[in-house]
Amino acid sequence: MITPKSYALGFLMTSVVAVLIVIAIVVLGEYTKTRGRFLLTALVVQGYFFCSLGPAWVAERRPDSRVWQSALIACFAGLLVILAGIWGTPNSDAFWKSTAIVTTLALVLVYAAVVDVEPRRLARSFGVKSAGLATVIACIGMAGGINWPPYWWFFTLAFFVWLGAMLVPVAGYLGRRFKRRFQGR
Repeated sequence: MITPKSYALGFLMTSVVAVLIVIAIVVLGEYTKTRGRFLLTALVVQGYFFCSLGPAWVAERRPDSRVWQSALIACFAGLLVILAGIWGTPNSDAFWKSTAIVTTLALVLVYAAVVDVEPRRLARSFGVKSAGLATVIACIGMAGGINWPPYWWFFTLAFFVWLGAMLVPVAGYLGRRFKRRFQGR
């Protein structure tokens, strides 16, 4: 049941459902709150299946890892909280802060699960450490309602460090590929 194919199929099916909802709204010529909720639900479920693809892929390759399990649980919890917000329409700042925190944690766990596909790579990964730091800063800022600009500048700096940690290996890989390709000519 937890296979990349099942999650990819779920992603495709919810994509089709979202398109059908949009077509129905256009054909009927009316956008209602309920149709909007159905569309948003389809898009959120689609996001759930997309985010769960990585942990499902890791589950096939490293069933002994606990990170992919945590990531799938966090994704499902995030899905439930977001759906409760869409259909229950809570007007609570604390609810939406909690939703943002759960969603942020789920996304970072998905990233960590994909990095954990190779044994011992998670502990060595600078990208995971910088993502963890940015996550802690963001979650504390959201929970505490911190509006102090230097705090969020520090978060932005941590985010850019993580982004750099992600882009440097990609740039190195692409550089090596271009070098091999043009040396052969």
